Amino acid sequence: GPFLLTELLLPLLKKATEARIVIVSSDLHNRSGPLDLSKIDDESEFGRFAPYNRSKLANVMHARDLARRLHDSGARHVTVNSLHPGVVATELSRHMGPKALRSLTSVFMKSEKDGAHTSLYLAMASEIKGMSGGYYSDCARVKENKVARDDEECKKLYEYSKKAVGLE
Repeated sequence: GPFLLTELLLPLLKKATEARIVIVSSDLHNRSGPLDLSKIDDESEFGRFAPYNRSKLANVMHARDLARRLHDSGARHVTVNSLHPGVVATELSRHMGPKALRSLTSVFMKSEKDGAHTSLYLAMASEIKGMSGGYYSDCARVKENKVARDDEECKKLYEYSKKAVGLE
């Protein structure tokens, strides 16, 4: 997944003059409580949206921890930020309840093109150069889940993730 790919590309990104890592998350990460890594695979912890919300929180936590690690290692030319693209009308939305409800909510959804704006902004905007560890929505920095601001929790998730994907 994105964690493994990012970690495997880090040596190349660190050699670049400038590099940007953009991690797509979701505002639903705010509906997740703290991650209990001892129960991460426990199916009794699964609800309809809980696994998705936790995975998006993990994305934001990975971005924040990676930004810290890059800064601490002197690789300040590599920026990493996470984002909420908005509620985008994609094929995934066909799983969001009854068809009548989807028709009503589709009025409030972004097009795929509009949903890409924040990703492109973080990847290319000159004002983002050197800014790392943020969480963005609609091309503006916004506050992330308080769990993602806990450096110790982010470090624990990083160590767990390394083991889970075989990097340690």
